[in-house]
Amino acid sequence: MRSKAPLVMMEQMIMLLVFALAAVLCLQAFTTSREISDESICRDRAVIEAQNVAESLKIGAGEEYFREKGAELTEDGGEILYDAHWQSLDGGGETSQAAAYRLQMRYSPAESAYLQSAEIVIYDSAGEPLFSMPVSWQAQEVK
Repeated sequence: MRSKAPLVMMEQMIMLLVFALAAVLCLQAFTTSREISDESICRDRAVIEAQNVAESLKIGAGEEYFREKGAELTEDGGEILYDAHWQSLDGGGETSQAAAYRLQMRYSPAESAYLQSAEIVIYDSAGEPLFSMPVSWQAQEVK
């Protein structure tokens, strides 16, 4: 009578191979989900920052908001620089290259004397837009 040990050993090796393949697929799914999660966290924070700028423009406190963030609001618009943890950076040559995110607000041509518009866009460090939104607000009190 022959021993069944080689057959059992082969069966165990095949089972080990199947489990190793399953582990590799699970690990790949985990790392992909982590990347997607990080991207959505950044996009969510970009939406919050754009909404903050939009609301400050609507209530007439745009200059104050930009000043608090260490940026200037000019006639064309303004730019706020953020680090990787979404903390605002003071403007400057080296700072702009170290920024992980950049919020740009540009005024749009006025369609009416009483309505102002702007476009808010947030870019990542590679220059790809994360989020953009138009905003309009009443510039003066209508009589």
